[in-house]
Amino acid sequence: MILIGDLHGGYPQILHKIKQLDLRQTSFIQVGDWGVGFQSKEDDIKALQQVDRFLREGENTMYILRGNHDCKWFWDHRSDVSLQNIVLVQDYEVLQIEEQYVLFIGGGISIDRAKRKTGKDYWEDEVFVYDATKLQAAITTNIDIVVSHIAPNETWPFTFDELVKHYAEQDSTLLYDLKEERASMSKIFSTVKQANCTSWYYGHYHQSYVGEHDGVWFRCLGMGELFAP
Repeated sequence: MILIGDLHGGYPQILHKIKQLDLRQTSFIQVGDWGVGFQSKEDDIKALQQVDRFLREGENTMYILRGNHDCKWFWDHRSDVSLQNIVLVQDYEVLQIEEQYVLFIGGGISIDRAKRKTGKDYWEDEVFVYDATKLQAAITTNIDIVVSHIAPNETWPFTFDELVKHYAEQDSTLLYDLKEERASMSKIFSTVKQANCTSWYYGHYHQSYVGEHDGVWFRCLGMGELFAP
């Protein structure tokens, strides 16, 4: 199993690394912000199908989580995209990957949303949605790993940096909304730690970080980072 950080359209470099390392029969998990939705649906589908063929050659599988810089339409219509070795993972979906039970939760807030254009490079349904019913239905077994795009309050980043504050000057509800989404993700943490979760991987913040809280190891993956647990 190999985790991959945010890509923002930079997947060719990752595919090049996979080819260079001759990685075969491997499960890859990408933590969101693949960058789907910034061109026409037809072109994005063609690109995904090309990546799918590449993965098939090495008998590899890529699990892609929804980030804030991904159009949710592709996840809602994943059965229409005709992919075999790419899985566009749904929020609150639990998959057994290499004998580990993995809970996936996508979405997040774009801090520069006020500057983006809806339907072109911003989607109002980009956000993470806390759903207690779906969460309870998901944890009918122990959860070994959580993969999310954003992080709960229990891990880094612990404060808002200057870039977030800059965008907050132009977006009056940004800081409130960011606090609420982190608090909601903390509800996920409170639940999954009772389900024996030991590892949590996330992206979104574009830097590498490792830390532990209450028996759970957190790892933030930097842009284009590859990590094998």
